Amino acid sequence: ALKVVLEEIPAGAHPMDVMRTGCSMLGNLETEQDFSEQLDHIDRMLALFPGMINYWFNFSHNGIRINVDTEADSIAEQFLWTLHNRKPKPLHIEVMHASLILYAEHEFNASTFTGRVCASTLSDVHSCVTAAIGSLRGPLHGGANEAAMAMIENWRSADEAEQNIMTMLARKEKIMGFGHAIYRESDPRNDIIKEWSKKLSEHSVDEYLYAVSERVEAVMWREKKLFCNADFFHASAYHFMGIPTKLFTPIFVCSRVSGWTAHVMEQRANNRIIRPSADYTGPESVDWVAIKDRP
Repeated sequence: ALKVVLEEIPAGAHPMDVMRTGCSMLGNLETEQDFSEQLDHIDRMLALFPGMINYWFNFSHNGIRINVDTEADSIAEQFLWTLHNRKPKPLHIEVMHASLILYAEHEFNASTFTGRVCASTLSDVHSCVTAAIGSLRGPLHGGANEAAMAMIENWRSADEAEQNIMTMLARKEKIMGFGHAIYRESDPRNDIIKEWSKKLSEHSVDEYLYAVSERVEAVMWREKKLFCNADFFHASAYHFMGIPTKLFTPIFVCSRVSGWTAHVMEQRANNRIIRPSADYTGPESVDWVAIKDRP
């Protein structure tokens, strides 16, 4: 039934909309009846999300109904296997393991807060994750690695990259993948994914993308004292593994569902509804006219 729904979603749909719809449909098919079932439902989402997005992608873009029942031993391997419809390279599996761990959980960001607010109403776990996906879909939260890839893939040398970055800075354009709301000096996740990106580049026919990325990193630090966050070198790492740019943020979902649901479980264990207050700043008083007295 989930495959039927996925096949009805057009190729032009935003992949994050596919994730949101797929999660919601799964909640209809495997509804959480009681909170004692939460671990089983969370395990199912972790297991199904990689195949879910790749089933839609392969069917809508290539007309192929892939076999999602692979011999994969991990979520990382399952994602790569169902995307390319073949057993992935060991190095690629290692990189995906690292990536999924780096993205699994990270403080009280917008999507995590959204999921936790939903959990505080005692809603079901699929609704909580669907809400979180909706928050991550927004360009101010998810999608930085996609935007970084859209930028760096246009440049064929480090010098060209530096020239274009300097022009963008002169125009005061935003450079995606740099700086972070929490970190002030560096993002500790960047060093890890950068090393994996370098290793992948050594096995790739692409001779310029890693050099371009390194030069952009150097220029941004030299000119603005801005450091790469976890998203920037993820762009080149995913590209080296043959992952389409539009699937970058759905990978984030496949990982972060673990962090989101950990927060859901914690909220349920000691719940109090999250209900912020707000100060009214409108007119102090308004003269009302009864409907019967209107001209």
